[in-house]
Amino acid sequence: MGPRNGASAFALQQNFGIGSYRTAGKVLSKLRSCAVLPLRSQLTGIVEVDEAYLGGVNNKEIIGIAAEKRGSATGRIRMKHLKNREASEIQGFIAACVEQGATIISDRHNSYPTIVNKGYLHEPQKKPYFWEEVDGDDERLLPRVHRATSLLKRWYYGTYQGRVHKQNLQFYLDEFVFRFNRRTSGHRGLVFHRMIEAAVRSKPKPKSKR
Repeated sequence: MGPRNGASAFALQQNFGIGSYRTAGKVLSKLRSCAVLPLRSQLTGIVEVDEAYLGGVNNKEIIGIAAEKRGSATGRIRMKHLKNREASEIQGFIAACVEQGATIISDRHNSYPTIVNKGYLHEPQKKPYFWEEVDGDDERLLPRVHRATSLLKRWYYGTYQGRVHKQNLQFYLDEFVFRFNRRTSGHRGLVFHRMIEAAVRSKPKPKSKR
């Protein structure tokens, strides 16, 4: 997948001598579209779930984030570009990426409680009284989700300067998840192997805007 933090179409064009920016963009789009293995397993155990906003003041997009709890560490993650924060949208995201029977850790937003009707356990979190002086959500409430969100924003604005067409945003999220879930791999060749495996198994994707 190239540099550890990814590359923009402009960087790919310059580094590999690709004739046009448009061609470089198409190459990256094809790679991103293969970042999800068709039969990848769902998250299990205890899973933190939350939403975050990505983008500027006039083009904010809602992102759903799910992160496995693995002891004190973060396990695998999943991310999805959401249409809104309604229960049907958020719970659809959970059902698609988290195995039934898992425990969902979330804040107290009203989109989460009825997830128990779909075969999940639910543990809503609330800030203790001594956190009340902290504005907004404190990262101690859902630490794994907040850590993943922070890294996503750093990657998104640092590598791509936030210039991503919203129709393609899911492809960028898939790339980030692919990289994050393999962050501890000491074998770059294995990561490349997984990308080739995903490319072979993936179905053709329709042409999309850059």
